[in-house]
Amino acid sequence: MVRYTITSRLTKFISYGLFPLQIKGVMEMKMRQKKVVGVLGAALLCMAGSSGFNVSLAACEHKIGAVLSLTGAYGAHGVPISRAAQLGVEQVNEARAALGVGCDLVYDVRDSNTQASLAVDAARKLIDLEGVTALVGPVSSGITAPLLSSVTVENDVLVIATASTSSTFTNMAKRGETKGLFFRTLPSDSLQAVAAAMMAYQAGFRKPAIIYFNNDWGKNNKAGFIDAFKALGGEIANSVPFNPDQPTYRSEITKTLEGDPDSLYMLSNTQDGVKHFRDWIRFDGPQNFIMPQGMNDSAFVDTVGEDLLKNAWFISPGTPENSSLQQMEADFQVRWDASPKGPGRNSGYDAGVLIGLAMVAADMRGLDTSGPTLAKIVREITGPDGEQHHGGVEGLKLAISAIKAGKNIWYVGATGPIDFDPYGDVAVPFVMMKIKDGEYVTVGSVSLEEVSEVKAKVRAMNN
Repeated sequence: MVRYTITSRLTKFISYGLFPLQIKGVMEMKMRQKKVVGVLGAALLCMAGSSGFNVSLAACEHKIGAVLSLTGAYGAHGVPISRAAQLGVEQVNEARAALGVGCDLVYDVRDSNTQASLAVDAARKLIDLEGVTALVGPVSSGITAPLLSSVTVENDVLVIATASTSSTFTNMAKRGETKGLFFRTLPSDSLQAVAAAMMAYQAGFRKPAIIYFNNDWGKNNKAGFIDAFKALGGEIANSVPFNPDQPTYRSEITKTLEGDPDSLYMLSNTQDGVKHFRDWIRFDGPQNFIMPQGMNDSAFVDTVGEDLLKNAWFISPGTPENSSLQQMEADFQVRWDASPKGPGRNSGYDAGVLIGLAMVAADMRGLDTSGPTLAKIVREITGPDGEQHHGGVEGLKLAISAIKAGKNIWYVGATGPIDFDPYGDVAVPFVMMKIKDGEYVTVGSVSLEEVSEVKAKVRAMNN
């Protein structure tokens, strides 16, 4: 069973400010003693699975850390993403326990409050006090960058980010600054921005305005969208940055309306996006909207009302027909009694599953669970060289059995078939969605080949 834990060093935790009172009611807390984890325990469990040697499954455990925005600007995203990651870890744990292999997996999440300094502190404490060697990574690119540069890479800790899409990390990896220890289960801005531009053009929009989060993600996505949309033959009315948590965005929305736009591309979070949306409507902006993956949240639809979203188009990475996604959404609904629809749930689930599978694989092979070892295994269990295996407890049992048998596997997750490039980026197609009867309905798709064609047009345009 995967649990949120407080070790016997409770007093030290409180003195460090680690006692997570801010997420009370979201997480189930249990007191337990920290157990010693090592290669010997993994080897003994491997023997137990292969030779009948009787070792208790409680003899060792691996803690999977997470640093996520449970409060702050991205709190509305971070909580369900954390739940999805926990579900992934829980299901790997249930699958490996049923097969009698590997150590107990424990999910331990810390709140960054959507602040880089707090995220770095939280990661240091997970690494220094808990011995964590792998983290489910932050929601915000602005938090992930200092996390990598200040703490995780230098400590050889694996990070799999759930929603950090900035192209900054691709460039860091190309310079060798991530040491191969960074992956993300969501496509980078260089793909998402192009897919959003293609969707907007197919929707019939020719002159959108853009309001964008004044951070790494917002700037990169905005720039990629503008290039792609112009390459398709459209023009941009205006682009205006915003800072989060403002009581009103009247000034910013007034500027976006300059240039007579026919639509609005909202590079927002749901919390501020509601305000942007209402001010846009209040100042008679056309009711045509382009929404990035971060706005695909049922809470946003419920708040602003479906009637005003009749011509809102939403982009999301993934494949139209995906059994892992369907299973994850059904299991998420049962586990949390909450909607599985929303940004980052599928990528959060896959991050938890991949780290969990890598740890189980290391145990079965008698290897350590250091960050570099786990990163190597993550590459081995993704990519088209292996037989496909899916999510859900039953699917993960089959995946673990295949790994135990020495087979290569290709994990097909809730985001689709995962194939990381040399820089830890994943390439998946996209689906276009609209709202119907309060639900997101797929109305089209954007293939990777189509994205590549538009990117080629952008290169030609800029040369």
